[in-house]
Amino acid sequence: MLVALLGALVIGAQSAPPPDRNCRDDNGRDICTEATRADLLQRLGMASAEDEAAAGVESYRAFFVDGYGRDMPAFAFERRPGKGPVSVVYGFDGARLETPISAETWGLVMAESRFADRELVDNTPTKDPLQFPPVCLHAWMAAVEMSNTQTDRWNSIPVRRRSEGGCTPGLTGRFAFFIASETLKAQPHCQALGSQLQQNPVTTLVTCLSLGGDRLSALAVKDRVRTGAPRYGLDQADPGVWRAYLGTNGSPRLNWGDQTIVTTRGSDNRVAEFIVARLAESRNLTFEPQKFAGVSSREATVEGVVTRVVGETDPFTVTRAQYRQTWVWDPSLADWMVSDWTVDAFAPPTDR
Repeated sequence: MLVALLGALVIGAQSAPPPDRNCRDDNGRDICTEATRADLLQRLGMASAEDEAAAGVESYRAFFVDGYGRDMPAFAFERRPGKGPVSVVYGFDGARLETPISAETWGLVMAESRFADRELVDNTPTKDPLQFPPVCLHAWMAAVEMSNTQTDRWNSIPVRRRSEGGCTPGLTGRFAFFIASETLKAQPHCQALGSQLQQNPVTTLVTCLSLGGDRLSALAVKDRVRTGAPRYGLDQADPGVWRAYLGTNGSPRLNWGDQTIVTTRGSDNRVAEFIVARLAESRNLTFEPQKFAGVSSREATVEGVVTRVVGETDPFTVTRAQYRQTWVWDPSLADWMVSDWTVDAFAPPTDR
């Protein structure tokens, strides 16, 4: 009996099919399961398509997973009972953008959605079996969900959905990127980011979602942080490079845990030297800016995460801390500089 049971378990394990290629992201995760969808919706603060349909909402949603298995914000065109149509960007941690759209845009979205959940069939002749198949690496995934939509004059379907991998592009991926492109058009302040060579409408909107307040100042500081940060390697061990990053004319104050370090204007590099010393203590110390907010035309804030790895070999310790920076405009150099920088206490990461 026991042998038969073990044999059945082995056979069952061997026969378990892998996720469909249009559901499997770069990490092998099945994005089509109810559990995966529910987890993503919870993190984005969105209701399920079934709940939206039951509430009488007509919606067209697009979800993306980038080529490294990372979930992206979601984009939606929605028409709720008693309200006009809107374009919505749903980000993580409550980030959100919402803008009313025109009747023309709404009509275009409806028209483009008609076959978004259909699969194209490849009718090309059989290829030479000795020919190597095309290689597709780090492809994006796209998924669409639609509630209370019509595919003809008479029928309204409560929920339609489908996902599609970038290695097999078709109607679903086309409609998902159409949603992203139209969302970008509906957010005029986000279109200015196109000059920064964003990868596609999705990444442009992700960047825009990270900007708050006076977005012009926030964008300027984001560009300053991106281009001025010390490069990995020798640059990180040079206090002079860190001083240039912080602002040559400035006197930044750094609060690191229970320590306070202040650089005197033009006379020393105390903050820069302190950062270099912390880099020497850790195998890897990285600063990841995540949110940018403009306070005024001459002031902006940056929020991010510091990750620290201690230990040369396993087992090593990974801890993280939140940080906040205040950047101010330096008119003498026509550049931005750090005035205050606070790094909270480090703790083991609790996120996924």
